[in-house]
Amino acid sequence: MSRIESSIRVSTSIENVFAFLSRRESHLRFIPRMTELRQISQGAFEQTGTQLSGMLNYFGIRIPVHYEIIDVKPNQALSMDGQMGPVKFKDGYVLHENENGTEIRFWLDLQPTGWTRLFSPFMGLIGKIHAWETLRNLKRELARNEIASRRSQPHRK
Repeated sequence: MSRIESSIRVSTSIENVFAFLSRRESHLRFIPRMTELRQISQGAFEQTGTQLSGMLNYFGIRIPVHYEIIDVKPNQALSMDGQMGPVKFKDGYVLHENENGTEIRFWLDLQPTGWTRLFSPFMGLIGKIHAWETLRNLKRELARNEIASRRSQPHRK
């Protein structure tokens, strides 16, 4: 299948966006329908080779998903290999600093195997919806995170 890409701009600094993406807990807050996500390997979350096990909930159907972080470039990119049932995928985030904050590009390569190849035409649409929802949720959570961090800073006179 072809690559699906979508992007957004946020007013958050590139360092704060990468810091947010570099925490397991953050992914629980913005990945659509993610109800569980736990790290199953040792070490820091934001390192190549980190393995994760999660659970997605689609209309009451629980679907296990597995990830491995395959590329980390601080303040630039984070990429993963994944598998959800018989569908393998790669996805990631590429960050670019701009004058007003950060551009976040989300990309997704779906790799259906076996009988799931029959659904390839629909997977493109599902992938585009997933990309849109992911970025919408990410932008919302970054804004909440920014507001919360401003509240925790002492007032200056």
